[in-house]
Amino acid sequence: MKKIHFLPIVLGFFVLFFVVGYLVYPLFQLVSASFAENDVYTQLLSSNILRSGFNSILLSTITIVGCAIIGVYFAYIFQYTHFRFKSFFSTLILLPISIPPMVGVMAFLFLLGENGLLSKVLPPESFSFDGWKAIIFIHLYSFYPLFFLFADTGFKNLDNHVIEAAYTLGASKWKTFYSIMLPQIIPSIIGASLLVFMASMASFSAPFIFGGSDRFLTTEIYYAKVNGDYALSAALSVLLTSISVAFLFLSRWYRNRQPLQGKIKGTGKKYVSFDKEKTNYFSLFSVILFAIFLFLPILALFTLALLPEHALMQSSLSYDFSFDNFRQLLGKEDFLLPFFNSLKSSLVAIIFTTTIAMSAAYLLRDKKNSVTSALEVIISLPYSIPGTVIAICLIISYNVANPFAFNQVLVGTFWILPIAYTIRNLPVLTQSLIAGLRGIDTSVEEAAATLGAGKIKIFSAITFPLLVPSLIQGALLVFINAFGEFVATILLYGVETKTISVEIYSQLRLDNNGLAASYGVILFLGVLFVVFLSRKNS
Repeated sequence: MKKIHFLPIVLGFFVLFFVVGYLVYPLFQLVSASFAENDVYTQLLSSNILRSGFNSILLSTITIVGCAIIGVYFAYIFQYTHFRFKSFFSTLILLPISIPPMVGVMAFLFLLGENGLLSKVLPPESFSFDGWKAIIFIHLYSFYPLFFLFADTGFKNLDNHVIEAAYTLGASKWKTFYSIMLPQIIPSIIGASLLVFMASMASFSAPFIFGGSDRFLTTEIYYAKVNGDYALSAALSVLLTSISVAFLFLSRWYRNRQPLQGKIKGTGKKYVSFDKEKTNYFSLFSVILFAIFLFLPILALFTLALLPEHALMQSSLSYDFSFDNFRQLLGKEDFLLPFFNSLKSSLVAIIFTTTIAMSAAYLLRDKKNSVTSALEVIISLPYSIPGTVIAICLIISYNVANPFAFNQVLVGTFWILPIAYTIRNLPVLTQSLIAGLRGIDTSVEEAAATLGAGKIKIFSAITFPLLVPSLIQGALLVFINAFGEFVATILLYGVETKTISVEIYSQLRLDNNGLAASYGVILFLGVLFVVFLSRKNS
């Protein structure tokens, strides 16, 4: 009689409960709610809605093109040119990853806004930073690191013997890049394009703060929800999700149709004939200039945090720097509440996400059948679902008691936030853990099984310890994403569950720019510290 292993059964039930209760069921409820009114989908054909959809797609396309140019350019010069302090600048160029979306938007508001710091030193009306210009600028700043990371990996995996051969035959740098390098890093560019498209379509902070009369799907969903039109917000969410999922499958279809790229055999020879002995001053100058640009918004944030409240409303900045804003924060009775809420919801999200992702990764590891394939597709869905849509799904599904919420109403409670963060981070962490599991030598586990160890003993004594580094990295990533999350939180928080990102926005609405900047500085330093830990332990 075949022995029954209870571990896969227990893990399978646990994962199935979450997938059905917090992914499938909310999406079903979202679609059902979108049909609550007969004419709701006809409203999507209105000029305003069509324009917002067109704006979102156009914004995402422009963001992809701009980020590709920036990211691939810097990945190229870091890989193939020589200049001093390259290691330092290669880390510095990833600075935007450490900046939570709301903090980044606020930093640009303080730097380039109508009453920003630069408006005090530049001629009046010499420039305006709002609307499309501001949103695109912020998107390029925020998302180019994804292209840089993907392209950098692509360049490192190239067979540089072919590049040397091209130069030997007299090909120029541009000809070699365009004809040899670029075609081979297309898969990396497609992967980055997918991430950037999803991030741009889901972007809320920049369009919300700087959009003005320009509407986008994420802001339309928010305004429909605030106005109590849940049917319209649900229909808009379905539209936004459909566009994102369509792009996801389109990119995968295109990537699968690409011919297999040549792989390097053995240990690759690093190409070093690009002025190894001589500093490339153009590359060095462009990197320094870009580094200054990266620092300016953060410098503006720190500067405003040290200036008197409402300093931006003055015609000049002839003030003494002080820590008065931080003292005022410390004097507030509820000063710690937003930090405590953000920390608590992030830690709970880490527990939820790592537990579910670990269970799912264990079930999906080297098991290819129709059930596991369907499970992997469903778990990957939140990857293409914007945060605003997830928030609307949870609001519609859990504003009444149901079995998946253990007969409790979750909307307005603390638990709705970590659940949203878990859904958002589950796909990335699951795939990371699957990769970690598949990198473990199964012969060790097989040897333990031969010696009589059970599934639970093998997992706890062998598999789990080997997976700890991947788990720590994933947990830190979940914390970074959750601690400063704003997109879903702005729709889900309650009076007692206000997080630090929502508190920053609340202070901005009250024109308390100094307090908002102070909160932003603390949030930025906290996330930066976690990023430092993640890199140190990588």
